Amino acid sequence: MGNLDRRDFVKAAGALGLTAALSEFGWSMATAAEEAGPMPMRALGRTGLKVGILGLGGYHATMHEKEEESLAIMHRAIDLGVNFFDNADCYLVGVAEERMGKALVGRRDKVVLMTKVDDRDAKGAMETLDISLKSLQTDYLDVWQFHGVFTIDDLDKILAPGGGIEAAEKAKKAGKIRFVGLTGHLGALTQQEAIRRYPFDTIQPALNCVDPHFENFRHVTIDEAVKHNTGVIAMKTMAFGNIYKQKVATVEEALRWVWSQPISTAVSGCEKMEFLNHNAYLAKTFKPMSEQEQAALLARTEPFKGAKVEVYKTWTTNENKRRPRT
Repeated sequence: MGNLDRRDFVKAAGALGLTAALSEFGWSMATAAEEAGPMPMRALGRTGLKVGILGLGGYHATMHEKEEESLAIMHRAIDLGVNFFDNADCYLVGVAEERMGKALVGRRDKVVLMTKVDDRDAKGAMETLDISLKSLQTDYLDVWQFHGVFTIDDLDKILAPGGGIEAAEKAKKAGKIRFVGLTGHLGALTQQEAIRRYPFDTIQPALNCVDPHFENFRHVTIDEAVKHNTGVIAMKTMAFGNIYKQKVATVEEALRWVWSQPISTAVSGCEKMEFLNHNAYLAKTFKPMSEQEQAALLARTEPFKGAKVEVYKTWTTNENKRRPRT
C-alpha cells in the first residue's frame, strides 16, 4: 500500500477498523482499492474463462433513480478489475439489462457477461434471450442461466422435451450464448441433481457463513460442482445484508470465508460506490482462511441459522417478475 508499513496498518485496522485505519494513515477506501494490486482471478469451472473473485450484481448496481449513478458504478467496477457482471431479465423489469448495456458500450470485451431467464419452456426462453441481447447491446452472452430453479419440478420442466434447455442448446449453436447454467436461492439438492443430470457449465447458489447450518449449499451443491468442474458463482454472500445488520459477522469475515471456499466468483450487490471500493479492496488483499479460522467463524454463526438471516431459503415459489416482451 504505497509507503504505508503493512504491519502498522494491520495493527491499526485491528484496533480501529478498516475504514478508520485508512483515514488514520491518510488513505481513502477508493485510493486503497486502486492501489491494492490486481484482482485475483480464478477459472470459471471448465469454461476456459477467467473471472475475478469479486463479481458485480446487476440488480443493485442499477437500482439508482438516476441512470448516470448506475453507469458510474459499473464503469468503476471495470476500472477496479471486476470482470464478471451479473444480471437477469426480470431485474427492475428490464431496466437493469438496459442500463448495463449502456455501461458496456465500448467495454463489452472487458467483462464476462451473464444474465438469467425465468422461462422454463424453449419458446419463451428464446424470446426472452433475444430481448436480453438487445437490451444489453451485445450479440452474445458469455453465460446464460435459468433463474430461480428451486425444485425438481422446475428442473424437469427445463430439461423436458420442449423445455428451456432446448433453447440454450440452439442458442449455443447460433453463437448467442457460450455457456449455460442455473441459479437458486434455495434447493441445494435440486442444484446437485441438476449437475448430475445435465452438463451445466455453471451454478449460482446462495452461499455465506450461515449457509452450512441451514439448507447447506456448501456441502451438497458445491461439493458436487467440484466433482464435475462446474463453475460456482456465489450469491447472497451477505444474505440481503443480514450478515452484518444482525452482527453475525463483519463484511471482511463474511467475504473472506466465501472466497476461501471452492468457488469461481462471488457476486456482490454494490448499490453504493463505497461498497464497491470496500469489497474490491477486500478482494485484492484476500488471504485464504485456515481451517481453524473457518471452524471458529462457523461456530460463531451457528446460533444464527435459519430464516431469520437466510429468509429466501423459506420461499415457496419463484416470484421473479418477468419483463414485458416487446
